[in-house]
Amino acid sequence: MTSRRVDETRKEEWLAFLGNAIEGLRLAAIKVREEKERFETYSDWFRPTSNDIPRENSVSQALKQVFDEMRAEQQISSSGVQAVDLRHIKIECERPRPLDVGISDSANPTDLSLVLMKDNELDLRIEAKTVLNDAEVKAEYLGKRGLRRFDDNSNPYTVQPYGGMIAYVVDSDAATWTTALGAAVEKAVGAKRYGKLKIRNEDHHVSRHRVDYKGRGRTVRQDVEVLHLAIEIDAKPPRR
Repeated sequence: MTSRRVDETRKEEWLAFLGNAIEGLRLAAIKVREEKERFETYSDWFRPTSNDIPRENSVSQALKQVFDEMRAEQQISSSGVQAVDLRHIKIECERPRPLDVGISDSANPTDLSLVLMKDNELDLRIEAKTVLNDAEVKAEYLGKRGLRRFDDNSNPYTVQPYGGMIAYVVDSDAATWTTALGAAVEKAVGAKRYGKLKIRNEDHHVSRHRVDYKGRGRTVRQDVEVLHLAIEIDAKPPRR
């Protein structure tokens, strides 16, 4: 098999994995909203300074719980090809970065990690932010604690060809927010570093990044395409 064919096959594997991972997170988000009373009872579900808005780390943990439940249900009750196949995807919260300089208090973990368990080399790292307005998109989602983490050569957010950013949104809908995020990302990174990636017949906004890091005694250059998604969550009372 030629190297070009190997690369094409690898990309196809990634796109299939990304499709299942993204749809799995979307389905989990729907269930979290349907069962919001279950999660609102947690003492740390809402922001301490704004007790009607869920904390992003709490939402990520809830998505993980529900994602795990859906995967377990598929593993127990079904066989064959699934429309959204979660059976081989492992999800974790607050997982250390691949080359993190810290191991505990000094670590800078990734918010979400989704790994294809049949092939541990496919590891999707996602940074999540709750955003309420354009100011938070600029300061948090696009800032040094958000998208700019994917440009960190000293401690790369990921060393895989794909990464992700999720905006947890409490007003309007995911489609409206996704369009707004795409425009904001293009403005922030420039037209040359912005594009779209088709996954399951859906065009996803992507920003393109490059990191140089030390690996196995040599400098490695990795190009990363970061997908941008919006996921709907509920404030209390709801704002939409």
